[in-house]
Amino acid sequence: MDEILLKRLSEKSDGWIRINRQTGFERFKSRDIPRWKRLSLKDFTLPEYRGYGRLSVSADGADVKDIMDTGMRDDVRDIVESGLAFGVDEKFVSMVDSFFNTGVVIRPGKGSGNGAPVIIRYASDGDLILDQNVIIAEPYTTARIVIDYDDISGKSSFHDGVTRILAKEGSKVELTILQRLSDSSYNFNSVLGVVEDDAAINWSVIEMGSKNSAVNYMTYMRGQGGENRVKGAFLLDGDRRLDLSFKVNHLAPKTISDIDIRGALKDNSYSIFRGDLDMKHGAKGAKGNERESVILLDRTVRSDAIPALKCGDDDVEAGHAASCGELDENVLFYMMSRGLSYDEARMMLVEAGFNPVIDALPDDGLRDAMREILKRRLTGGEDD
Repeated sequence: MDEILLKRLSEKSDGWIRINRQTGFERFKSRDIPRWKRLSLKDFTLPEYRGYGRLSVSADGADVKDIMDTGMRDDVRDIVESGLAFGVDEKFVSMVDSFFNTGVVIRPGKGSGNGAPVIIRYASDGDLILDQNVIIAEPYTTARIVIDYDDISGKSSFHDGVTRILAKEGSKVELTILQRLSDSSYNFNSVLGVVEDDAAINWSVIEMGSKNSAVNYMTYMRGQGGENRVKGAFLLDGDRRLDLSFKVNHLAPKTISDIDIRGALKDNSYSIFRGDLDMKHGAKGAKGNERESVILLDRTVRSDAIPALKCGDDDVEAGHAASCGELDENVLFYMMSRGLSYDEARMMLVEAGFNPVIDALPDDGLRDAMREILKRRLTGGEDD
């Protein structure tokens, strides 16, 4: 991906989109590809650019536009060009800003939180997906949004996505991100949230696919009384690797954050969880908590947890906890003595931990799909 490609894409763009591509490219070309040992990127190279045309949108009560629409309002441009630090790596964020080939701008309507959720589906048949998404919640609106990265063929895909959210005063955004790409795919996802007075961003994160996946969620709590709550679940098998990172910046008084991640590992998989609660000076009365709980289904897996608390003010509350361990053999034996097979008993115990996240999905079809993937991976079944 070079200046010739950038020029071709810029000629098809206008206004702030063209400027954003150009400024993003300056950052992109100045950064090297990160060589993370944790995600085995030693021999990794960026894919050749190609277009994408499998985006589908289901919207009820929300205004959803293609990111290429040049009639965007200033608040979209402002959050895209905010300069706030976030993302799995500057190389991958600037790659999307420069070369995105799909994406949406979502503006929830006043009644959109009461009907069916907005579902953005990026289906992949071995595609290159570089999606740029912006969600702007106007004051006192409520929105339920699902972004689904869905494999449809089993072919190797490359996904690099950037989603930016602005929750204005009194608004509430409930965003679910599902990642279920093929086991030979690469996934990089960077999400930025900005929370204003008495607003809330609630994230549900489900990671069920890709060979290597790096995900970063960054929130700036800049309005008094703002909230950010995260529920996440992941299941890794084979040699799959996941780097899952969250950071909440408490910038204003009486802000609240809560991170609760559940995971399960089998075969030779590896996960790393990074949770960072940063209570800045002036965030008086802020409260934050983070937890990760991982079930180790085989002794050949590895789970690392790196929770961190930073307190710049003495009038705050913050806590963290991380645990990992094998399933209780006595409980498994008891369940098997009641007629369940070993796989069935193990499935029930793992599913019990995942249920709070799966049950929160705002669509029956998605809940059924997630449970089917969970069952297939735990029992060693083949993908459809």
